[in-house]
Amino acid sequence: MLAPRSFLLSIALVAGCARPSGPPDGGDDPGLALARLEARREGGSAELARLATEANPAAIEGLGRIGDAVALTRLDALLASPDAATRAAAMRALDVAGALGSEVARFEDAVWQRWPAAGADERLAIVLAMRRLGSGAASARLAAALRPEEAPAVREAAAIVLGILGRRGLPLDEAARAGLVAMAGEGDPRRVYAAVYGLAHAPAAKPDAEVAAPVREAAIDPGAAALVRAAAAAEPEVRALALKGLARHRPPQALAALRAGLGDADPWVRVAAVRGLGELAEPAATAALWDWLRAELEQKDMFDGTGSGHPVLEAMSIVTAGKDVLPGAAEAHARAEARLAAARPEARRVQARLACGLAALAARAGEWRPPLRCAEAVGAAADLERLAFEAGLLGQGFGGPARAARLTALAASDDPRVRAATLAAAGRQWDALELGGLIAAGLRDSSPAVVGTAAEAVQGRFAGDAPRPEAPAIVDALVERAAGERDGELFAGLAGALAEVGGARGLPVCRAALTDVNASVRAAARACVKAIAGEDPGVNGPGREVPLPLHDPSPVLGRELLWRLHTERGRVDVALAPAAAPWHVAAIVALTQRGFYDGLTFHRVVPGYVVQGGDPGGTGWGGPGFTLPSEPGAAPFARGAVGIADAGKDTGGSQFFIMHARAPHLDGRYTHVGEVRDGLPAALALVVGDRILKAEVVIAPASPGR
Repeated sequence: MLAPRSFLLSIALVAGCARPSGPPDGGDDPGLALARLEARREGGSAELARLATEANPAAIEGLGRIGDAVALTRLDALLASPDAATRAAAMRALDVAGALGSEVARFEDAVWQRWPAAGADERLAIVLAMRRLGSGAASARLAAALRPEEAPAVREAAAIVLGILGRRGLPLDEAARAGLVAMAGEGDPRRVYAAVYGLAHAPAAKPDAEVAAPVREAAIDPGAAALVRAAAAAEPEVRALALKGLARHRPPQALAALRAGLGDADPWVRVAAVRGLGELAEPAATAALWDWLRAELEQKDMFDGTGSGHPVLEAMSIVTAGKDVLPGAAEAHARAEARLAAARPEARRVQARLACGLAALAARAGEWRPPLRCAEAVGAAADLERLAFEAGLLGQGFGGPARAARLTALAASDDPRVRAATLAAAGRQWDALELGGLIAAGLRDSSPAVVGTAAEAVQGRFAGDAPRPEAPAIVDALVERAAGERDGELFAGLAGALAEVGGARGLPVCRAALTDVNASVRAAARACVKAIAGEDPGVNGPGREVPLPLHDPSPVLGRELLWRLHTERGRVDVALAPAAAPWHVAAIVALTQRGFYDGLTFHRVVPGYVVQGGDPGGTGWGGPGFTLPSEPGAAPFARGAVGIADAGKDTGGSQFFIMHARAPHLDGRYTHVGEVRDGLPAALALVVGDRILKAEVVIAPASPGR
């Protein structure tokens, strides 16, 4: 096997990444031609609809990602195709269309009508389509797909989809619940995972009113009993799911199972146990969590580069968010500060947050008197993360009488990360501290992160108020900023705030965006107009032709590429998938070659779920200056999968995420650009603030045996 060599772009390849000047015909490459048609969205849907036939499943897939009226009409017609594979492709496309915001619920019955005569492959497509097409009736229908005589893939998919419906708040049919319980008792790991996923995310079963109260209290729901058994399963992902479900169902055995989970060898199971104890919010659960946390903080290998700090960080977030007075916090804080002084560089970032959290807990317990300070200088670069963390604690009510002054000082930071964190905290303390002036100023900030956070604070403060309170300074700032804003994520936040407080002044701003070129902007504008005017303006198309993305995918198609990220925790190699997401892979290659990712931080880590980076501002609101057409497909988001973060349809850019564990609800919704081939432990060890030292694209080495 040859060693990988640097993939240095030639003059021809660099030229190929420029915006194409010719017609979008793709030359001799039909895949490229389809990609260009699809990227033009409504402008290409008529031609894609013409090409969408039995012989062209890729065109059918493209219709789902466009999802306009032309595309949906063609997909509806394809549901009646005599070819089963074509019908299945249309169902998959409708699922993607629904995931990207198209209105597809009306197709549910038409899809289910195919069930009696469908073969295994088509039945699998029917089941998966219910992720977004399914209504309250879908649960009872899916119960039939759980029967042992069905194909294993169909049964597993049905169990997963029931869990996704549960995440949407839809009830679980009793026949479906019984089918999940039976499947959870089978030996196949894939089916056990699927069944536990369905049970863990389903609403808890209601007790039978005819059963005497003492009997009900002593009994345990069969679904909860299955989760108790699954908490001891061999597979860590099953154990973590089971603990999550037990915290939701709250059977008598939940506390003992969650306590046991704190000692699990797998860090994501420990994270699930930590979260579950926090969700129980019982004195015994809080005491168990606090005792465990203090013991973990004494471990010598914690945060020295070999231990996993994610469960401890999660526990600290939970105990500081609570209201309990926890004994021994001052002593723990003193030891943490001493350890911080001697910490290795890779451990210092995490240890600093823990020390700050312990200081806040000590202050709550009356064991620590000085004002809460996580860092001394508001603008000191080395203290930015501690300052942002401190702002979050102030928003939870820590800091005593001085917290209003401290928040005002933090709002003047030179760094937008601190200002954004401060605005989020101010939103939570708005009424208590009269911080509306900070919010109004934040709406005029130069940073999209600060503006977006301020808009979210407005929505949180005024949501549901009737009549809506008058807030002139806030309305002025919202109208001024939203009128010229067309970033999908930021406009959605501003439009949501205008819907709450904008009234007649906000209506023209939202109406003007109804035909924007970006689908997410149009969707936000529609919701805003509907909220203010009380009437739905309906689905609108773009007022002008959607341009092709900046970087043409022809140079990357057909190549085996590795995206190599040299991080502070080690090297991570991602095998890119240009055939599945040509526009996004082309953008990754172009951005990497110009050094865009070098030095960027990972700004978001949700333990047991994802790590996210790629924002040049480190706030989660930034990007490369362009957006890309969403390219979701069939690849699952399992452990090590790499996807593109977005805030709605066609809003992805440079931000990406790496999966800690499987997350089926992301499948078919987000753009999957590749898989971690090597370096997964380094990716899983990343914490907020860790940096990409250098990114490069290399030719992928041949796999063994090829």
